[in-house]
Amino acid sequence: MERNAFLINKKIHQYILPGVLMTVAMQLGNVVDGMIVGNLLGPDAMAAIELSMPVLLFLQMPGMMLAMGGAAEAAVLLGKRKMREADGVFTASLITGAVISLLFAACTPYLPGVLSSALAGNKQMAALVKPYIAVNFWGIPVLTLAMIFCYFMNADNHPQLGSALFIIANVVNLILDVAFLKILHMGMAGSALSTIIGYLVGMVTVVFYFRSKHRMLKLEKPDKEMLLFVKMAAAAGVPSAAFTLMAAGESVAVNTAIVRLLGNGPMAVYSVCSNVMLIAELFVGGVIGLIPNIAGILYGERDYYGIRVLCKKVLTYSYVTIAALIALFLLFPQVIAGMFGIVEGEMLELCKLALRISAFRFLFYVYNKFLMSYYQTILQPGLSTVITVLQGFVIIVPLTLIGILWKGLPGACIAAVFSEILTILFSTLYRMMRQKTGKIPGGGQYMLPQIKEETFFDFSIENDMEDVTRLRDRLFAFCADNGICERDANLLGLALEEITANIVRYGYRQDKKNYIDISFTIQDGSYLLRIRDDGVPFNPLEQEMPDDGPIVGGIALIRKIMSDFQYMRVLNMNNTIIRLKIGERK
Repeated sequence: MERNAFLINKKIHQYILPGVLMTVAMQLGNVVDGMIVGNLLGPDAMAAIELSMPVLLFLQMPGMMLAMGGAAEAAVLLGKRKMREADGVFTASLITGAVISLLFAACTPYLPGVLSSALAGNKQMAALVKPYIAVNFWGIPVLTLAMIFCYFMNADNHPQLGSALFIIANVVNLILDVAFLKILHMGMAGSALSTIIGYLVGMVTVVFYFRSKHRMLKLEKPDKEMLLFVKMAAAAGVPSAAFTLMAAGESVAVNTAIVRLLGNGPMAVYSVCSNVMLIAELFVGGVIGLIPNIAGILYGERDYYGIRVLCKKVLTYSYVTIAALIALFLLFPQVIAGMFGIVEGEMLELCKLALRISAFRFLFYVYNKFLMSYYQTILQPGLSTVITVLQGFVIIVPLTLIGILWKGLPGACIAAVFSEILTILFSTLYRMMRQKTGKIPGGGQYMLPQIKEETFFDFSIENDMEDVTRLRDRLFAFCADNGICERDANLLGLALEEITANIVRYGYRQDKKNYIDISFTIQDGSYLLRIRDDGVPFNPLEQEMPDDGPIVGGIALIRKIMSDFQYMRVLNMNNTIIRLKIGERK
């Protein structure tokens, strides 16, 4: 009857498919987009997209900060049952993202020409870069709102809709890519326009989200607290903004050095290596995406056992996948190069060597990405930002420039591998130093706080009535061992038995083994009982409850005698929270 990982593992396996599909759709769309451009418009056009990346990243930075930071903040608030604040963060993120992106769009007539001349090494490349940047400028409101809705839907019981948004967007994008480039001959502008239209079509999923009965987040009328909610979302999203900003800075520095020192050919090869990182993201991004989707809720509920289970699973699945991916790139680099239109000559040989070196970067990149996502999710943005800045600019840029001067493009790839290793080393030392001085929580790399002045009992039962009876007896024994008076123990036992019996009898449609997680704690002058199950949705606070039903009547009695009775449907699980203040008598 001790706590087990059944429910958490079940949630992992339910959420992993939508997360993987979303990442596959997003990254595969980007990779295939590069393949289409490389094969239809040539290597120079593919290099032009890579040269445009700093501008695209800068345009997307506010949206990513509000989407990832706001969703992480909202998830923790949902876990803490602070609904009004969670709704405020959701509303503030959408409004702020819309305003900032519209200001960017207003700059379309003025900035693309200047930026394309600054980024490209020559007029020929600038002519390819300018239309691609211009279309992304005026289309950024669509991308911003799509990102924000996607991350909040993932955090709010609807990961399927979040993944559907990206799947629809990228399917439409790829279809229009072929139509705009091959049939209509729209060039670089057509490649960017297909992306904007794809995400606009994908946002049809937002309609289904707002019509869902199971969503917890709601739009609120903006008030004087909106600025506070914007600050909360922005503070949690600092690592995302830093990642985007560092990636833009790295792209400017490295791309400029390669195109000016090595030429257009190596620049095209380097763009293939950049797409290789998107392929790695394609395979593991959805797995690591379980962290923001699940860990935020668990952290808000202080379910540290569940967080450890989640992190172990995410790392295991990620490294199994990465091992297979490394083997593929070491054995068949020419196939990867050919997909991007590089099929012969010295450029092919250079690409094969660069791809084999880059494959080893995956080993360390995955761990850094996991830590960045995890620390941001548990609202430790400072540490996440340190990793981001080290990985995204401070270490990789000087090492890459040295590598270019040392061995050309292969030297740049070697430097990228060592930059990931050094990021792990320096960020770990920084975390340990901060923990030693007490400036951030201890608890090792997961930084789970030590529970002080709290007595707790954590366990799971099967969905059968015999376990319900044994559970009640265990609770009575725990109360006796911890000096809880008989009257309070009886009230808590009644509440626990009534709720769990109701779940066993009516919560599951099929006669299969399931588990119910129960946590009982003594904290802040109260007894707190949390009951979690993944049965059919049932909110006892919204039901019409006749007086004569023994089960319904029992729930009505519990609601009357307890200090507080809450319910929330999070992670597609019923979460019932019962609080009895010590010494309170109703």
